[in-house]
Amino acid sequence: MSLIFNISRDDFLSGLASLQNVTGKKGTIAILSNLLIESQSDAIRMTATDLEIGIRNTLPAEILSEGAITLPAKKLFELVRESDAAMIHIEILENNWAKITCDSTDYKLAGMPSDEYPAFPEYDEKNLVSLNSDDLKELIDKTIFSVAQEGESQFNLTGILVEKESTEGRNKLRMVSSDGHRLSLMEKEVESDIGLLKMEKTILIPRKGMQEIKKFCEAGSVVQLCFEEKQAVLKTEQSVIVIRLMNGDFPDYRNIIQVVNKAKYFELNRMKIMTSMKRMNLFTEDRYNAVQFEIANNKLILSSQSMDIGSAKDELAIAYEDAPLKLGFNGKYFVETLQVMSSDTVKAYINSEESPCMIQGEEDPGFISIIMPMKI
Repeated sequence: MSLIFNISRDDFLSGLASLQNVTGKKGTIAILSNLLIESQSDAIRMTATDLEIGIRNTLPAEILSEGAITLPAKKLFELVRESDAAMIHIEILENNWAKITCDSTDYKLAGMPSDEYPAFPEYDEKNLVSLNSDDLKELIDKTIFSVAQEGESQFNLTGILVEKESTEGRNKLRMVSSDGHRLSLMEKEVESDIGLLKMEKTILIPRKGMQEIKKFCEAGSVVQLCFEEKQAVLKTEQSVIVIRLMNGDFPDYRNIIQVVNKAKYFELNRMKIMTSMKRMNLFTEDRYNAVQFEIANNKLILSSQSMDIGSAKDELAIAYEDAPLKLGFNGKYFVETLQVMSSDTVKAYINSEESPCMIQGEEDPGFISIIMPMKI
């Protein structure tokens, strides 16, 4: 028998949308641009993979005939998106062709046999630990922006380090990222007993995997998580995502944090410095985004210049009564850090013109950003 089913257009569109990033990559294996659709008792199960990330969604459907097929993920998503039908009817014909009916419109779409699709990774459900989705999302939001771009830096900086800490009945999850010029650390106390999470080796999750986890967390208030030897697994009632872990070690970030002497700092309004930095970035050279800082007598003078365009200068009131400092930073790094923070007032700890700058705020507990200075 061939697969035949009816499905709500809205449910189908939502399920297809969640798979597009995984199937969108052009590769040497043609079937990976397809998604696998299989019948269940009163549902369809859709699977997508790029061999690094696998996602499986289960959607309610009326199954008229059982079966399985793989269909082009992008084209299927596009035709469902453009349809205004309440229900979609799909019927698999001979030679893996699919007839798709949306009200008065019929489509024919070429598929490929389901038995050629890669197997979905196996995992042990007994290892799963429940976590609050918002906690996981906040950890990702406050670290993903400083992950190194692929090809720009050493391979082990193109992912996020995940660690756990359980002491005196308190459980913390920590994520750390760095691109070699800056470092972001976020740790959060969680109610779950993460002592049950198996994390015997360094857990490094690639940027794309973290982006998919963040999307995954937006679907519900609770997710289940586990780490196995080569993969991270997240599960909700309707969906599963499996991400291949990166190999390698992460630099010793603790040494970098300990270098900063917190005796010397300036305090300022987060929104004011962020908007000022955006103005300075209009006149920086794109590659380095160099902004000069002059700090003295409760004021901060920011300036930037471009050989081709011109220059900009701004003066901000700050709380600072130590020795004057003159140094440079990448303005883009400051903006990206301040954008993920919530504190009205932030502290920037700077020891000297060569030492890194640490940024923290009272309303951002567990968050640390470190930005290395640059010569101007």
